[in-house]
Amino acid sequence: MTDSGPLKEIAFGAVSGMVGKVVEFPFDTIKVRLQSSSVPLSSFQMIRTTYVNEGIINGFYKGFRAPLLGACAETSILFTSYNWSTSYFTASLKPRSGIKYTEETLPFWTKCASGGFAGFMASFILTPIELIKCQLQVSNLAGNVDNSRSYLYYIRQVIRNNGVAGLWSGLSSTLVREITGTAIWFGTYEYINDYFKANPHVPISPDIQLLVSGALAGIAFNWIIFPVDTIKSNIQTYEILHEHDKNRPKRIGVWYIMKKLAAKPGGIKNFYNGLGITLARAVPANALIFFTYEQLKKNF
Repeated sequence: MTDSGPLKEIAFGAVSGMVGKVVEFPFDTIKVRLQSSSVPLSSFQMIRTTYVNEGIINGFYKGFRAPLLGACAETSILFTSYNWSTSYFTASLKPRSGIKYTEETLPFWTKCASGGFAGFMASFILTPIELIKCQLQVSNLAGNVDNSRSYLYYIRQVIRNNGVAGLWSGLSSTLVREITGTAIWFGTYEYINDYFKANPHVPISPDIQLLVSGALAGIAFNWIIFPVDTIKSNIQTYEILHEHDKNRPKRIGVWYIMKKLAAKPGGIKNFYNGLGITLARAVPANALIFFTYEQLKKNF
């Protein structure tokens, strides 16, 4: 993965993020609802309930517009930050045996570190977007079937109740998820790509190789960081799901949610509610993100 220049990186990342978001969003809605629901349901039950009660657009694509823009910004930041970081390592690492490193020959750890840096940078824009997105996705579960409640309604509610800083509720868990997960995401993608380059006899086309690398990167990311994502989703949806509970705490954090989840029937399994559908979404969405990005770089 080589640097194409900052403006192209931003544009390619934006388009790639948009393509991935269109594919993954319905899966993400079901995932967030499973993570936040007080009633244990299977993925199929949640899909059926969502479809019967709300339909496709208002159900599966509830809260889609802002995440679509957010995906453009997030993916742009991810790829731009990643390529900046790998360029930094290329320029700053001491030559090995008199030979300067290139982005293709960088040690594997630098690619993981670059991924972690990219996740750190993306977390700050991702947190407020995911906060509002998650609240919209579960609003119908809370009985708020008033479809006139828009993004602005929830933004105003958050600011009214918690100030502007409230828009970054869940930032700490997002940072943990993104720094760790994005290091794994880029690391897995680069590792699989390097494997294919080292084994040219593998009987699949280069395009399929890109799709496979992206799909496996998405699976690795979601599999490993899923409990952290569950905690984040619960932090960000707690207020909307308990807005009529006068005894709810004003501030909730990671430990509060962890104890609540562990105390519910199912115990530790509650941290993995929605994992199946998340992995199902990870395959096409991440395959398309990396494939689109690489094709744009190749052709433009």
